[in-house]
Amino acid sequence: MNSLASPKCARHVLMILAAISSLLFTAGCGSSSSSGPPPLNGGFTNASLTGQYVIAQTGTSLNSQGNPDPFSEAIVFTADGNGNLSITADDGDQDGVPFTPLTSAVSGTYGINRDGTGFLQINYNPTINYAVTMIDDSHFYVIEQDVFATTSGFGEKQDTTALTAAPSGNFVFKAHNIDTSSRVGGIAIAAGVISGNEDLLNFGFLASPTRAISTTVAMSTPDSNGRGTFTLNDGTSFNYYVVNSSKFHFVSNAGSLEIGQAEAQTAGSFSPATLAAGTSYVFGSSGDTSNPLGIHSAGVFTTDGNGNIEAGGSTTPGAVDYVQDATINSDLAVSGGTYTLASNGRGTINLTLSGGSISPQIFWIVNGTSGYAYFLANSAAAVEDGTFSLQTPAPTIGSQGAFVMDGIDTSFKDRVGVFETSSSGFNWNQAANAFDVSLDEYDPTSTGTNGTDTVSSNGRAAVVVNGITPTLVFYLSAPNTGFMVQEDGATIGGAFAQQASQ
Repeated sequence: MNSLASPKCARHVLMILAAISSLLFTAGCGSSSSSGPPPLNGGFTNASLTGQYVIAQTGTSLNSQGNPDPFSEAIVFTADGNGNLSITADDGDQDGVPFTPLTSAVSGTYGINRDGTGFLQINYNPTINYAVTMIDDSHFYVIEQDVFATTSGFGEKQDTTALTAAPSGNFVFKAHNIDTSSRVGGIAIAAGVISGNEDLLNFGFLASPTRAISTTVAMSTPDSNGRGTFTLNDGTSFNYYVVNSSKFHFVSNAGSLEIGQAEAQTAGSFSPATLAAGTSYVFGSSGDTSNPLGIHSAGVFTTDGNGNIEAGGSTTPGAVDYVQDATINSDLAVSGGTYTLASNGRGTINLTLSGGSISPQIFWIVNGTSGYAYFLANSAAAVEDGTFSLQTPAPTIGSQGAFVMDGIDTSFKDRVGVFETSSSGFNWNQAANAFDVSLDEYDPTSTGTNGTDTVSSNGRAAVVVNGITPTLVFYLSAPNTGFMVQEDGATIGGAFAQQASQ
């Protein structure tokens, strides 16, 4: 394979044949840079994307048998601040076959609009296109937006001064193996050697409450891409990608779709009082079920600092929304519950809901001060994981927020974009892609529209996006930040974050 061919070429073979039509190819290639609605407000420019970044994403494309099939992927690139890219790593897996590694850098181009929306174009053969929305100069949401695949993911700027050694210290991690497993845990890393404990949910059952985890092959020293390798005692093997001294991503290099991330854990001993009395937390999660539609969940709950979930009253009324296999469970009130939290940061949450139920959560605290944690849902019906964090008092929708969404209704769908509230109302600007299984066809689009939003006292917001969905639910952890669930018969959800002022 020549060096300009996409490392994902194996998953594109039949798609290329299906896309020979110049009409389809033109719709997919370069569309993000030349069409779509006018941008909203902001001060982003091409200079907002400058430096070395890593993308972690998952998606769907046709496999070599012509069937839609998921894949996981990590990409490292450098942006020059003036519209030019150099892609230096592209690793992932589909059908148990790792992507062909890059043997030399591949060029590309990009453009960033004033509202943070924009595109990345990689000059593989054929050209691959992505739509992005900047959160700030160091973080962005991303989807693949062409006729070859649809993905969703997250990009982060790498601290290149941290690429000279393997991570070190105490970390909490979360990983998801599509349609197979989820795991969360706490580890210590010293001289590349990992040791700690994890909770593993294989589809349908939880492994013994916790199990030991360690490396049989230590973390190698990262290269100039921030990429190294390690192998765990369960036989799984990964490439990892340093973001900075406090965070790294990892993706399987041994024939699975597992992809995850780890963040440094704050020092100190934890207890139920870490989740303080009268403090509210917002969570969001997604996962896979035996039905291709899957699950998306979001909600808010309040703790008493002593192992109990408060029922509301004078505190923030708890609520949960989730859509599983297109079945909508909307605005379920939290009427109580319990939680535990051990000194190592491992805890459990059991929410009691009025009018419905939700699987218990097993979590590991990343940061006790911000109440930030990774969790998995202890469920026999789904492989689901996510995060929760402290809710600031009375969060609202205002100014601008960046968002990313994924899921499925009649097709696999991914969206990325920006929303704002202003004197003219609620405005929404998105780039999207959809794969219709029945037609074996992708449909990249760009849409600018408006709508309405109504925020309740607990940070739950009912949002209407005209032409997209009349029943979008936001859960706000902070202004313009949180998780969302679409409640119109689709199983689609996502996350959003306040954009930095430029």
